[in-house]
Amino acid sequence: MTEIDDVETELRRVVDRLTSMPLAKAEQSLDMTHHAAALILEQTRLIDPMIPAGATVPRVSVSAAGAQLAVLGNDYLEAVRGMPNAQVTPVLDELVSLRRSLP
Repeated sequence: MTEIDDVETELRRVVDRLTSMPLAKAEQSLDMTHHAAALILEQTRLIDPMIPAGATVPRVSVSAAGAQLAVLGNDYLEAVRGMPNAQVTPVLDELVSLRRSLP
């Protein structure tokens, strides 16, 4: 298993938790989820020059946070798979931290 596989596994775990927990609990993690999404966007931008420098992650409702993270995470995974020496540790660490902090 590679680090990229680990990122994919953690992303799936986090998204599954966010989309299956009660909204009131997920709301407690909205800021952390947004932070993770922003970090993933920034890490994707380092790999994919087509992402505009001014692109930001919009704040979404708690019901959309899991979907937003899934889309950004999948875009990141797609970009990183094309880069054989890509460093995925920042994203992996962020996803692990987010998962562990979820209520």
